[in-house]
Amino acid sequence: MKHTFNPLRHLVFLTCLSTSIVGYTFDSSATEKQANSSIEELYHRLNSMPNNSMPARIDWISGQFLGVHYLLGSLGEGPKALYDQFPQYRVDAFDCDTYVNTVLSLALANSLTSFQQCVKNIRYKNGNVSYIQRNHFTGLDWNQNNQQRGLLKDITLSFKDQNHQSVAKIAEAVINKPNWYAYKTLDTIRLENATKETAEERLTELKNEGSKLEITSERVPYLPFAALFPEKNKPNMHLFAQIPNGAIIEIVRPNWDLSQKIGTSLNISHLGFAIRDKGQLYFRQASSEYGKVVDVPLIDYLEKALNSPTIKGINVQVVLPQKPLTDCKTSV
Repeated sequence: MKHTFNPLRHLVFLTCLSTSIVGYTFDSSATEKQANSSIEELYHRLNSMPNNSMPARIDWISGQFLGVHYLLGSLGEGPKALYDQFPQYRVDAFDCDTYVNTVLSLALANSLTSFQQCVKNIRYKNGNVSYIQRNHFTGLDWNQNNQQRGLLKDITLSFKDQNHQSVAKIAEAVINKPNWYAYKTLDTIRLENATKETAEERLTELKNEGSKLEITSERVPYLPFAALFPEKNKPNMHLFAQIPNGAIIEIVRPNWDLSQKIGTSLNISHLGFAIRDKGQLYFRQASSEYGKVVDVPLIDYLEKALNSPTIKGINVQVVLPQKPLTDCKTSV
């Protein structure tokens, strides 16, 4: 499939550190405005096509951004935000999380206005745009909040082996949000032309807000490598065949201990889409390794991960709505 849509890529975000100015020179309003033009063009093309299923929408939309460069932390809460004034949405740069959020928001909407609402609903708890309400933790926040909204369904437990037995395991971790916030540094505070004093004040406020959050246990089902690759170089095609086109694949590292680096453990470290094309199953992702959005064969990707001491399998989510939503609201 040829992808000809060319999202805006010419904006450059510079980090300018001095004794009095912290962090960043950027223009979130301009980035969002220019993204609006690209998104309207995308919908003009998409809405002129025959009615597509939701997996087909995800496939087509996600493919429009192949080659777009990788930028960790590419989104914030917009130009009026208290802590992170990076754009609320954009199409010129992604990390793995913002790529999936943007594609889903585009797929579940059919206009720029409804897309903007979907970004809020998918990326934030109850659609409330703030750093504290952002779905920072994939398993605990993003998965659960979007499942409760009726947008996602975890199908990992439904995978069966040749004997019709479930193969899934459960990853468990304690997500220590207060400690995660306590580990935050001035790099978290991204304000346009802020003084160091202002940034330090905001950081203190953010840590105080975070200290009030709960420490919570997280449970994430996953398909273990022992089931996906029962023998070396022999993937279990019976299981891989059960992964639907357009599904969300999450890379699971059970109880991944990052407490000395970020203040908490995690279960999920990466995510992207399962895309089927001409008999091949791909993992479509915003990749820090490649520095851009790429397609890689999912089996090859996971075979390389077999050498990791912490990656143990994958979680699989599917999008429930089968057509775009009015105001990005489900009946749930």
